[in-house]
Amino acid sequence: MAMSGTDVTVAPVIVNKDSRSYLQWGPIIGGAVIATAISTILTVFGSGIGLSMVSADFERSSSATALAVAGALWALWVMVSATCAGGYLAGRMRQPSFDADLEERKVRDATHGLLVWATGALLIAFVATSSVFGVAKTAASGLASATSGAASLVSQHVDPLAMALDNVMRATGQQPPTAQERDEASRIFVNSLANGRIEQSDRDYLASRLAARSNISEQDAQKRIDAAYARLAQAKETAKQAAERARKIAVLTAFLTAAALLVGAAAASWAATLGGEHRDENLRVGAGS
Repeated sequence: MAMSGTDVTVAPVIVNKDSRSYLQWGPIIGGAVIATAISTILTVFGSGIGLSMVSADFERSSSATALAVAGALWALWVMVSATCAGGYLAGRMRQPSFDADLEERKVRDATHGLLVWATGALLIAFVATSSVFGVAKTAASGLASATSGAASLVSQHVDPLAMALDNVMRATGQQPPTAQERDEASRIFVNSLANGRIEQSDRDYLASRLAARSNISEQDAQKRIDAAYARLAQAKETAKQAAERARKIAVLTAFLTAAALLVGAAAASWAATLGGEHRDENLRVGAGS
């Protein structure tokens, strides 16, 4: 624009935009606190249910498989319930932004739900290691103690080798086996179990010593040795099966934990989106009235 022969430059109009971050930590922290509280309460309640499923009498106690399945389902339910509640709160309480279309608002609400899930996971990890979570930890440790206590009531002898030696070296004569002879027999059995079979020379040697010491025939002594070795081999196989079962349970537990966390993230995101939709619907109703 020209005036009196002098050029005048007109500055462009600057529109003030909201420079706030799209993340609103108030609703996120509030949702995470709600999720943590619900998770803590349901965990304590679930521990009580677990204790009711365990008994010192194995016939009245639930199996380990049933306990594992029940624990996994309950953990999944706790995760989904807590994250849904926290995510919905964050989405509903988030201040709406009118500079975005519907799809963008959904993305922002879902992001707040994911942050509720992540923040809640950190809070749960902190609470689980603090005295606030002592009740749940006490209940969980009581569940483990009850299980181990039930096992100890059924089997007071934890050393199958000692039981085998007691059966083999049971003396009927006047001279019971010495500690040295017992240790020698123990080493022979241990070496035989490691090799997968008992050597004939070791079998004959033990039979001769046992026959002389216990005043029985060598054939009877060999029968004792064979029966003891069979029981030890069975105990070894049982221990291997228990170790393999424990390994599989550990792998399954890790997988289910990761799956529950992923489901919790999806649930928090979905619930936050739902909360945002309800928030916007009520705002539109209020604006039109």
